[in-house]
Amino acid sequence: MSSEEEANAPDFSEQARAMQELLPYLHDIVGDTAEITTEDYWGSEPDGSVDHDQAPSIRSAYIRPHNAAALPMDVSCEQWIVIELGRIGGRWELGYDSGDLALAKALLGAAAAGNVIETTALGRSKVDVTLTDGTIVTETGYDGCLTILIPLPGWKTWGRTTRYEPYRTNASE
Repeated sequence: MSSEEEANAPDFSEQARAMQELLPYLHDIVGDTAEITTEDYWGSEPDGSVDHDQAPSIRSAYIRPHNAAALPMDVSCEQWIVIELGRIGGRWELGYDSGDLALAKALLGAAAAGNVIETTALGRSKVDVTLTDGTIVTETGYDGCLTILIPLPGWKTWGRTTRYEPYRTNASE
């Protein structure tokens, strides 16, 4: 990490505050319809050792729904708040201000409600998330260095589309 990146990196208390706000929200929106696992990772020193007396450098939560047709979600608080929805695409890197934290909650809420459509093709996917106000936010991701170089004209129209189900169904409520 360069000295400029270090100066702009959030302190550990911002990461902790963000995760402390997101975790109760996640528990509220998924309830007992998913398993939420949290982990803290410590950065290593140049010699490979880890100082557990310092605050963790990355805090993560993994949300795995009991409904196999619902979308798993990953949340990490590191240099950014990272929300991952989808197989390849669907990665949002957000800041720690109140607007970005609100967007993180909106993305997670939409995924739990089943408002996510993912289109996949060879080494790429596009994730469309419909927020509660009707806004659609999209992220496209590529896997592997050759996927950007290999054109697949029209893949967003002929690729395989998955409409994820909500975490809560009428039977589980």
